[in-house]
Amino acid sequence: MPENASPPRSTPNPKLYSHRNLQRYRRLVVGLSHRLAWKVDNTAIAALYARHLAASHLEVGPADGHFLVNAPDPVGPDGVPLSPRLRQIHLLDLHAAPLERCARLLGERAQVSTHQHDVLSRPWPLTDEAVGSVAMFHVLHCVEGASLFAKHTPFSEIARVLAPGGVFIGSTLLGLEDPFTRNNWLARRLQRVYNKAEPTVLNNHGDRFVELRHMLSLHFTDVQVSVMGAAGVWVAKGPRR
Repeated sequence: MPENASPPRSTPNPKLYSHRNLQRYRRLVVGLSHRLAWKVDNTAIAALYARHLAASHLEVGPADGHFLVNAPDPVGPDGVPLSPRLRQIHLLDLHAAPLERCARLLGERAQVSTHQHDVLSRPWPLTDEAVGSVAMFHVLHCVEGASLFAKHTPFSEIARVLAPGGVFIGSTLLGLEDPFTRNNWLARRLQRVYNKAEPTVLNNHGDRFVELRHMLSLHFTDVQVSVMGAAGVWVAKGPRR
């Protein structure tokens, strides 16, 4: 889909992203699905947060906030962790429950702003160059669209709100037929079930690694992207305006 075409809009699923389900997220998704199905290395993801989290940060689709909440606080020039009044965390999600949960967990560590907003709808409610880091983990594969080309808004909006020296980290589960991924029998089974569910849990049947690399390179000058099990994982810098 061309960049200037009208993107699809996300369909809310508050039952799936409820407070009750978020209490299970750490055990079922981060603990079990990452290890047994998607083969996502949680230690490697945590290291990306530890390495790249800035004093001003945007978390897109925070879920239960596991990696952000457990990340070390950014430090100042003196090597001392920044005080909460010097940290700004923006949380952006279509659903209220993840925003409320993460704002509560992070409230004593930073100035937290919540934005209940569809990632496919532009503009996002942040100003240009507002943050020094952005994380978007396991969001794109839930977003409606026939391919990653159809999900272009998050890429362009993140490039807009990220400061020139900022870093964008993230991951997404790629489609089952992507030749670059490595899916075991459980991953294949879950992908088929989740893409056919009503309402859907995954919308990634047409998502491909080559499209992910293209979209990142279109909006950032310095892109590192690789396959981790069933997922594409990236670090992108140098936002293009």
